[in-house]
Amino acid sequence: MKTLNLSSFSLSLLFSAAMATAADTAGNFFDENGAYYGPDCDEKNYSGAYYTGNYESPFKTILGKTDAEIQEKMDDLWNHYFKGDDNSKVYYDRGNEAYIKDINNNDVRSEGMSYGMMIAVQTGHKEEFDKLWNWAKNHMWHKGGGWDGYFAWQRNDSGSGGDDNCAPDGEMYFMMSLLFAANRWNDSKYMEDAQYILKKMWDNGQHSLFNPQHYVITFQPQGNENNFSDPSYDLPAYVDLFARWSTSNQDKWSKAAKATRDHLYKSSNTKSGLFSDYNNFDGTPHGVSYNGNAEKYMYDAMRCAMNFGMDYYLFGVDSARQEEMARRIIDFFEKDGYKHARFNWDGSNPQEQYTQGEAGANAVAAMALINDSKYDAAVKKNLELAWDTKFMTGQYRYYDGLVHYLAMLHLSGTFKIWKPKPEVTEKEVCANEHNGVKIEKDTTFYSFESCKLYKVNAKPDAKQNPANDSTDAIVSNIRFTNNIKVWSTNSTIVIENAVVGTKFAVTDLNGRVLKSAKTTTPMQEVRINSRGNFLVIVNGKTYRVVK
Repeated sequence: MKTLNLSSFSLSLLFSAAMATAADTAGNFFDENGAYYGPDCDEKNYSGAYYTGNYESPFKTILGKTDAEIQEKMDDLWNHYFKGDDNSKVYYDRGNEAYIKDINNNDVRSEGMSYGMMIAVQTGHKEEFDKLWNWAKNHMWHKGGGWDGYFAWQRNDSGSGGDDNCAPDGEMYFMMSLLFAANRWNDSKYMEDAQYILKKMWDNGQHSLFNPQHYVITFQPQGNENNFSDPSYDLPAYVDLFARWSTSNQDKWSKAAKATRDHLYKSSNTKSGLFSDYNNFDGTPHGVSYNGNAEKYMYDAMRCAMNFGMDYYLFGVDSARQEEMARRIIDFFEKDGYKHARFNWDGSNPQEQYTQGEAGANAVAAMALINDSKYDAAVKKNLELAWDTKFMTGQYRYYDGLVHYLAMLHLSGTFKIWKPKPEVTEKEVCANEHNGVKIEKDTTFYSFESCKLYKVNAKPDAKQNPANDSTDAIVSNIRFTNNIKVWSTNSTIVIENAVVGTKFAVTDLNGRVLKSAKTTTPMQEVRINSRGNFLVIVNGKTYRVVK
């Protein structure tokens, strides 16, 4: 066989098909108790953390915060809202039970209870999670009757009174936190409870959480309230996971995942990027007699930015539209100078001061713009606002405080998709590098390759075999001496394993430079809106990708 003299450009053509699968990556992917949050594969693989297992914090990559600083911030949040004094905490321990209290309204709400459970499972506080779930089960959860499977949205702190009707954001967070808890803590009872609720959201007999014609979540699943929505209840990342993990109505959940992403996009005002508190299934505001502010950007609506930002970094399925939504809303608040909190849907009539909750939610939305160099300053500004915001105290600390706390879970890399434990295959490797990991001594790590998870027991190779004249030798040479990988999804080009600070450029086939910068993470995502063939130049070598 003749010796092949192939450039990096030619090699990238040979192996572009392999690079187009879900990102091969290596790392830990397990918490200290063995719970899994690592990569996964699908029929279509996107750039989100579900597929890559990458939950690196923008506080670290953009603001330069250390892991220790980020953990200290998250510990301070927990101690403030869950363990603080009577002017700061919203968590109240009652022995075998506990509740999250809305201080201003002097009641307990399904919204706050489910938020508290999500915070507890993501931060690894099982005792507090169990106490909150005990209170919700004992005082809010309907088991039987017309509201079977749903939760009373409001109770007194004694557990009595209130309102038996539901508020759908509570159901969404209850279901998701229970699924995560079942996977993270390997507890089948959580899973049984989650599956019961998931089934009843469609099969209650009297109520359906999602409108059965539009597959969009309702403002409330009864009467006229079933015919319009609250876009802040749109949680596409959650619905996507329900479609994967529910043991019932998978087809309906799948339709709802698409409809939820569509509805959230329709709800974003094309001028201001703002959302209304209540709206129709076509995204236009919906007025009601009992709420004069329903058609405005008010208290509920600020959560929409966090909802699409969360879906962007967790899945990336709808990345192009979510980048568009992010540009709209960040442009709007940039122009406002982050001064005001409430507006008409079109952005007119500014009122009240910018809040802690908005600072957190908008920073999550800004994550969709991290790879757009035109927004470098705005992204940094939003991250700084979220990081620097003072924790809330006093009468109004419950709502804005918890929305900011949830946002900080996303921004700190603490929020993870806790998955069922995967099958792990052990293998032995003798090399100086494997899947981006330098091997300088005997070591063990996990490696996700070709949609399989391996526990790699690695030893350094004392000698490097030069490339011979076979294709296999070329593959080996790439694998062990050129660990930079360039691949693409529908919306992004990914540069893997380049040293942080490496210069790169993306051009069309005519050499016209579309983007150029330096890598800021070991897995650099470059957003390119157009499709087709591109050249990616990294460290003086050229790779061709098709997007």
